[in-house]
Amino acid sequence: MNVSELMTREVITLRPESNLREAIAVIQKFRIRHIPVVDGGKLAGIVTDRDIKRATPSIHGGVTQDDYERVLDETKLFQVMTRDPMTVTPESSVKEVAKLLVEKKYGALPVVSDGALVGIISDIDLLRVLYDML
Repeated sequence: MNVSELMTREVITLRPESNLREAIAVIQKFRIRHIPVVDGGKLAGIVTDRDIKRATPSIHGGVTQDDYERVLDETKLFQVMTRDPMTVTPESSVKEVAKLLVEKKYGALPVVSDGALVGIISDIDLLRVLYDML
């Protein structure tokens, strides 16, 4: 079985210039944890819900509401994303992807073909296969 059989093809993406507020809105609206960042049709990076949480100040830590709002608007994804993330191709084996996710402790990998983002495969996609097998 290969990645093309399991990957999500309609990937929600953002641009490097998108801000934290936009990323938070996407994560909440689509209930996802990983957002590929695309620039000019090419994968530039990936941002996760953890990256966003680390970059977002806590209003419980003494940050004013105004400062909190300013950080959400002014912090761009290129500042917090993982650049040049590990990727796989549609032809990659699911076993290879599972090994990468386990060994590297990744939650998802962008799927690229000829430099273009064509999908994403996540730990949830692999769990669906396991669930169907059981």
